[in-house]
Amino acid sequence: MGLDVTAYSKLSKIDDVKYLDGDVYDKTLTVVAPEAYDLVVYVSRDFPGREEGLEDRGVYQAEESFGFRAGSYGGYNDFREELAKLAGYPSVPGDSERHNHSRGAWAAKGGLFWELIKFSDCDGTIGPVVSKKLSEDFRTFDADAQTHGDAWFYQRYQEWKKAFELAADDGAVSFQ
Repeated sequence: MGLDVTAYSKLSKIDDVKYLDGDVYDKTLTVVAPEAYDLVVYVSRDFPGREEGLEDRGVYQAEESFGFRAGSYGGYNDFREELAKLAGYPSVPGDSERHNHSRGAWAAKGGLFWELIKFSDCDGTIGPVVSKKLSEDFRTFDADAQTHGDAWFYQRYQEWKKAFELAADDGAVSFQ
Protein backbone atom coordinates (compact mmCIF):
# COMPACT_ATOMS: atom_id res chain seq x y z
CA MET A 1 0.00 0.00 0.00
CA GLY A 2 1.14 3.50 -0.64
CA LEU A 3 0.35 6.85 -2.15
CA ASP A 4 -0.06 7.22 -5.90
CA VAL A 5 -0.16 10.75 -7.29
CA THR A 6 -1.36 12.04 -10.66
CA ALA A 7 -0.97 15.63 -11.79
CA TYR A 8 -3.07 17.12 -14.59
CA SER A 9 -2.92 20.32 -16.62
CA LYS A 10 -5.48 22.25 -18.65
CA LEU A 11 -8.52 20.58 -17.13
CA SER A 12 -11.92 21.09 -18.71
CA LYS A 13 -15.10 20.05 -16.94
CA ILE A 14 -17.33 17.54 -18.68
CA ASP A 15 -20.79 18.98 -18.08
CA ASP A 16 -23.00 16.23 -19.48
CA VAL A 17 -21.92 13.56 -16.96
CA LYS A 18 -22.45 13.09 -13.24
CA TYR A 19 -20.53 11.23 -10.54
CA LEU A 20 -22.82 9.13 -8.31
CA ASP A 21 -22.00 6.32 -5.89
CA GLY A 22 -18.56 5.56 -7.31
CA ASP A 23 -19.39 5.70 -11.03
CA VAL A 24 -19.70 8.36 -13.72
CA TYR A 25 -23.02 8.42 -15.61
CA ASP A 26 -24.13 10.17 -18.77
CA LYS A 27 -27.55 11.82 -19.26
CA THR A 28 -29.18 8.44 -20.02
CA LEU A 29 -27.81 7.06 -16.72
CA THR A 30 -25.41 4.78 -18.57
CA VAL A 31 -22.07 4.23 -16.84
CA VAL A 32 -19.30 6.10 -18.66
CA ALA A 33 -16.09 4.15 -19.29
CA PRO A 34 -13.13 5.43 -17.24
CA GLU A 35 -11.20 6.04 -20.48
CA ALA A 36 -13.66 8.83 -21.33
CA TYR A 37 -12.46 11.10 -18.51
CA ASP A 38 -9.29 11.74 -16.54
CA LEU A 39 -10.30 12.96 -13.11
CA VAL A 40 -13.17 12.91 -10.67
CA VAL A 41 -12.46 15.54 -8.00
CA TYR A 42 -12.60 14.36 -4.42
CA VAL A 43 -12.69 17.19 -1.88
CA SER A 44 -11.55 16.27 1.60
CA ARG A 45 -13.71 18.10 4.14
CA ASP A 46 -10.77 17.94 6.57
CA PHE A 47 -8.70 20.24 4.33
CA PRO A 48 -11.02 22.96 3.02
CA GLY A 49 -9.84 25.17 0.20
CA ARG A 50 -7.24 22.80 -1.23
CA GLU A 51 -9.53 22.14 -4.21
CA GLU A 52 -9.99 25.84 -5.06
CA GLY A 53 -10.78 26.21 -8.74
CA LEU A 54 -12.46 22.79 -9.05
CA GLU A 55 -15.92 21.41 -8.31
CA ASP A 56 -16.36 18.60 -5.78
CA ARG A 57 -17.34 15.41 -7.65
CA GLY A 58 -16.76 17.26 -10.92
CA VAL A 59 -15.62 15.11 -13.83
CA TYR A 60 -12.73 16.51 -15.89
CA GLN A 61 -10.71 15.89 -19.03
CA ALA A 62 -7.01 16.89 -19.08
CA GLU A 63 -4.64 17.81 -21.88
CA GLU A 64 -1.60 16.42 -20.06
CA SER A 65 -0.90 14.22 -17.05
CA PHE A 66 2.02 12.89 -15.04
CA GLY A 67 1.86 10.17 -12.42
CA PHE A 68 4.25 8.79 -9.84
CA ARG A 69 4.33 6.70 -6.71
CA ALA A 70 5.06 8.95 -3.74
CA GLY A 71 6.09 5.94 -1.68
CA SER A 72 4.59 3.86 1.07
CA TYR A 73 2.48 5.82 3.52
CA GLY A 74 5.41 5.75 5.96
CA GLY A 75 7.84 6.81 3.24
CA TYR A 76 5.58 9.67 2.19
CA ASN A 77 5.33 10.85 5.79
CA ASP A 78 9.14 10.72 6.03
CA PHE A 79 9.27 12.94 2.92
CA ARG A 80 6.83 15.41 4.48
CA GLU A 81 8.96 15.50 7.63
CA GLU A 82 12.06 16.42 5.61
CA LEU A 83 10.04 18.99 3.65
CA ALA A 84 8.87 20.53 6.94
CA LYS A 85 12.48 20.71 8.16
CA LEU A 86 13.54 22.35 4.89
CA ALA A 87 10.75 24.92 5.27
CA GLY A 88 11.84 25.72 8.82
CA TYR A 89 8.81 24.51 10.78
CA PRO A 90 9.62 24.03 14.47
CA SER A 91 9.83 20.61 16.04
CA VAL A 92 6.70 19.96 18.10
CA PRO A 93 6.93 17.03 20.54
CA GLY A 94 4.46 14.20 20.18
CA ASP A 95 3.98 10.56 21.08
CA SER A 96 7.19 9.58 19.28
CA GLU A 97 10.37 11.19 18.05
CA ARG A 98 9.27 10.85 14.43
CA HIS A 99 7.69 13.60 12.34
CA ASN A 100 8.01 16.37 14.89
CA HIS A 101 8.62 19.07 12.25
CA SER A 102 5.53 17.89 10.39
CA ARG A 103 3.62 18.43 13.62
CA GLY A 104 5.00 21.97 13.60
CA ALA A 105 3.52 22.49 10.13
CA TRP A 106 0.19 21.02 11.21
CA ALA A 107 0.11 23.44 14.14
CA ALA A 108 0.81 26.42 11.86
CA LYS A 109 -1.85 28.46 10.08
CA GLY A 110 0.09 28.52 6.81
CA GLY A 111 3.57 28.74 5.35
CA LEU A 112 5.96 27.12 2.90
CA PHE A 113 4.68 23.78 1.56
CA TRP A 114 1.98 23.94 4.26
CA GLU A 115 -0.87 22.95 1.94
CA LEU A 116 0.97 19.73 1.05
CA ILE A 117 2.39 18.85 4.46
CA LYS A 118 -0.98 19.43 6.13
CA PHE A 119 -3.00 17.30 3.71
CA SER A 120 -4.22 13.73 3.48
CA ASP A 121 -1.67 11.00 2.93
CA CYS A 122 -4.13 8.80 1.05
CA ASP A 123 -6.80 10.65 -0.97
CA GLY A 124 -8.01 14.02 -2.12
CA THR A 125 -7.44 16.66 -4.77
CA ILE A 126 -5.40 19.86 -4.75
CA GLY A 127 -6.72 22.36 -7.30
CA PRO A 128 -5.00 24.89 -9.57
CA VAL A 129 -4.92 27.83 -7.15
CA VAL A 130 -3.11 25.95 -4.37
CA SER A 131 -0.98 24.14 -6.97
CA LYS A 132 0.34 27.50 -8.21
CA LYS A 133 1.37 28.45 -4.69
CA LEU A 134 3.04 25.08 -4.08
CA SER A 135 4.76 25.20 -7.47
CA GLU A 136 6.34 28.50 -6.45
CA ASP A 137 7.43 27.01 -3.09
CA PHE A 138 9.10 24.07 -4.85
CA ARG A 139 10.77 26.33 -7.43
CA THR A 140 12.07 28.74 -4.79
CA PHE A 141 13.56 26.04 -2.55
CA ASP A 142 15.00 23.78 -5.26
CA ALA A 143 18.64 24.71 -4.60
CA ASP A 144 18.20 24.21 -0.85
CA ALA A 145 16.49 20.85 -1.46
CA GLN A 146 19.49 19.64 -3.47
CA THR A 147 21.73 20.00 -0.43
CA HIS A 148 19.13 18.89 2.13
CA GLY A 149 19.12 15.24 3.06
CA ASP A 150 19.88 12.49 0.61
CA ALA A 151 19.34 11.60 -3.03
CA TRP A 152 16.03 9.87 -2.20
CA PHE A 153 14.61 13.10 -0.78
CA TYR A 154 15.68 15.18 -3.77
CA GLN A 155 14.29 12.65 -6.24
CA ARG A 156 10.90 12.83 -4.52
CA TYR A 157 11.20 16.62 -4.34
CA GLN A 158 11.67 16.77 -8.12
CA GLU A 159 8.60 14.59 -8.72
CA TRP A 160 6.43 16.80 -6.52
CA LYS A 161 7.88 19.93 -8.14
CA LYS A 162 7.01 18.59 -11.60
CA ALA A 163 3.50 17.63 -10.44
CA PHE A 164 2.71 21.09 -9.07
CA GLU A 165 4.25 22.87 -12.07
CA LEU A 166 1.93 20.87 -14.31
CA ALA A 167 -1.12 21.39 -12.08
CA ALA A 168 -0.45 25.13 -11.81
CA ASP A 169 -1.59 25.33 -15.45
CA ASP A 170 -5.35 25.05 -14.73
CA GLY A 171 -4.91 21.53 -13.41
CA ALA A 172 -4.94 19.46 -10.26
CA VAL A 173 -2.95 16.97 -8.22
CA SER A 174 -4.90 13.86 -7.25
CA PHE A 175 -3.94 11.62 -4.31
CA GLN A 176 -5.00 7.95 -4.45
